[in-house]
Amino acid sequence: MINLDEIRVRLLSYGPKTDLRLDEKLLQVDPDILIALEGIGTVKGVTLEDRFRELLLSGKDPREFALKLHEESTRRGHASLTTSLSIQLEINKCSRAASMLLVAPPFGSYIQESQRRRIISRDDFVIPRRIASDQEAKRIFEKAVKESYEVYRFLTDSGVEIEDARYVLPLASATSLFASGSLDTFLGFIIDSKKLGRSSDIYPEELSLIGEGILNAALQAAPILTKAKLLFKTNLPTYPYANPYKNEDPLVDKIIEEAGKPEEPKLLSFTCLINDKGLILEALSDPAKASSLLPLLNAIFLEPLSLAAYHQSIRHRTVPTAVESIYRAFDRLAKQPEKSAIIPPRIGSSESLLRRFEDAIGLLIESYELLRGLGAFRSDAIYLAPQAMRIYAIRLYNAFNLLWPQGYIAMRTCSYSQWEERRVAYKIWNSIGEKAPEIASIMGERCKLLGYCPEREWCEIILKYREYDDDAHRKALRRLKEELE
Repeated sequence: MINLDEIRVRLLSYGPKTDLRLDEKLLQVDPDILIALEGIGTVKGVTLEDRFRELLLSGKDPREFALKLHEESTRRGHASLTTSLSIQLEINKCSRAASMLLVAPPFGSYIQESQRRRIISRDDFVIPRRIASDQEAKRIFEKAVKESYEVYRFLTDSGVEIEDARYVLPLASATSLFASGSLDTFLGFIIDSKKLGRSSDIYPEELSLIGEGILNAALQAAPILTKAKLLFKTNLPTYPYANPYKNEDPLVDKIIEEAGKPEEPKLLSFTCLINDKGLILEALSDPAKASSLLPLLNAIFLEPLSLAAYHQSIRHRTVPTAVESIYRAFDRLAKQPEKSAIIPPRIGSSESLLRRFEDAIGLLIESYELLRGLGAFRSDAIYLAPQAMRIYAIRLYNAFNLLWPQGYIAMRTCSYSQWEERRVAYKIWNSIGEKAPEIASIMGERCKLLGYCPEREWCEIILKYREYDDDAHRKALRRLKEELE
């Protein structure tokens, strides 16, 4: 088991920073001063060197100058300076319960250790501090985790792909990730760690500890800018991102109830202000024109997803997402596990595999309730939520995610994509086809939109659209390589 004390937030790099040569002297300029100097560049159209020289000749202390400028800018609510600070972090190890939120901010970039690619070990589980300190709670927790892991290995030994076997694992399973973003990207974690502290019933202590680590990293990179940003007081400190750690969400709950708690993605709204296929195709041939499509085409879906699939979907950062309370989702699982867990087809098709899978899910549910009976916080007990648990998300797809080869539909309908996300993507495509066949005819898998398969090995999907074979595939990839050279 991994204790919270073992979790590390490591500052790998940060910027902007540079060396400036002024009067034969080489001066190091850190982010606090550099960003402040660039800030006054909005009214002084001279070089960075000229601005710094003028500042030094005036007799002003560069750090005092930076402090005043950053405090003035952030007090007025401007974000152009704080979004100029770039931070790169490594978080190793942490739980899936934590990483599910850590990868949610839309303006960050994340590279995460994948449970689709690597078999986890018996010790790769995080135990909340309060549970680890209570002998009975620890026994219940460890027993449930041990059983889920044994079933996980039973499934993999039985030939189940690891990306499907992971559905039986709880959110306590460990991962690691690299995160890159501006100060504003990570501000929500810093604010929540200060506001909610380490004793919240809904916000995991682990996330507060990571938030404290991020704050320390930001202070190391740019102490003046970070402190100034924290002086700006508002209930809405940063650009919103989906957060399941809440008591309830009446907005999302109302949508779920009115939609009848669907078992597959349901189209809630479709806006198409231009339904001329010819004009759309013309726009897609020219990046300058294609940008005009973004506000003209939007589809909103209510999607039932396993926690495993939700975790992957939230990393597709160009899709705005709202999500229900994870505790509301668990209550539903506890009442109706057969209707509230998503079971991979390979497991569901085998009676022996399914029985072991359902028994493990049942033990996780029972153990959660035992922990709650002992007085455990929900934010600790939720580490036993199985990744098969269904959670509802509301997601908005614009033209980029519907029509671009890098968008959600093209990427997630690829045969290399995870099966549950593929199912969601095809349902979205089909639902739009019922509303706007002309639009749906332009949508498709990456190979359809690109005219070739970009993967190392091609599959039969492309044969729906054109003749293709190994020779054509080799030529396409060789042509791409030649163009890069």
